[in-house]
Amino acid sequence: MKSRTTLDTAIICAAAVIVVALLTTTGWSGENGKGVVAIGVAAVLALGLFLGFRYLTARKQTQLELTGSEQYRRLADEYRRLADLAVTAQEHTDLKLADVSVQLDYLRAQNESLQRILSEVE
Repeated sequence: MKSRTTLDTAIICAAAVIVVALLTTTGWSGENGKGVVAIGVAAVLALGLFLGFRYLTARKQTQLELTGSEQYRRLADEYRRLADLAVTAQEHTDLKLADVSVQLDYLRAQNESLQRILSEVE
């Protein structure tokens, strides 16, 4: 989990100051006290909503990062598989080329032998 940013810390501190101010405010009776309490409750609810959205956003971002790393892992595995196939195909090509080279050498030897026979016949 990531550590809190400066903004998060400042918001939490401001909320704590608001709560302490509300708790220490004298004059809880009457119309003025009810307004202060209502403002305090609204501020705490707004802070709760803000921190809840921040939490959900961070959780979604972490999920996306994990999904991205899984996709990267799958792509890397696919790349390895294709690289192995390419190496195997290259090895088969080298073997076939060696076979063709051997056959070509045999045909050259046959051709030289035929040339010698023809030159002796003339």
